[in-house]
Amino acid sequence: MSNDVIFWTQIASIVAFVFLVFGLYRLLVDQKDATIQFLKETVSILKDQLVDARRSTPDVLAQSLSGRVKLLEGELERLSQDKDANQELVHSKEEELRATRQKAEELTKQVSLARELLSDFLCPHCGSALTAREFHSESVEYQGRELDVDHEYSEYECGYSILDGKPHSPCNSGKGRNASAIKYA
Repeated sequence: MSNDVIFWTQIASIVAFVFLVFGLYRLLVDQKDATIQFLKETVSILKDQLVDARRSTPDVLAQSLSGRVKLLEGELERLSQDKDANQELVHSKEEELRATRQKAEELTKQVSLARELLSDFLCPHCGSALTAREFHSESVEYQGRELDVDHEYSEYECGYSILDGKPHSPCNSGKGRNASAIKYA
């Protein structure tokens, strides 16, 4: 090998070594910066915890509670001074509550009556709506007498039908609404 080749090989080795050392230095500096940042965040969290701990000491909590007690005592004193006015207000609110309860009871009765009336128009099995209700009269002869017989036919969306109070065709429950959901809705 010639001296030039050896010289350039050594120069290249030195340059590669310098870049390698510089790369390792940058890597160590980045790790150091990350560690410093982590420690700063940890110190910040610990400072916040220390401040919270100082705020929640028994003395601070006791002061806070005694302040609330004083505030409530002051309010009770003011309310006892306004006792007559407050009693009148309470009495009027009780009357209003009584009237509202009475209205609620009346509404409950009306809703139950509406449910009872609605049940005549819903399939007893699945709650489907009534589609047809027909009344027919028929004259028949029985033991030499002529009698008028009334027939009632009811049909629901689900296919269920009733003739003279007896089932005439079955309910196809998959099509209608749930009767229990209607009764207790």
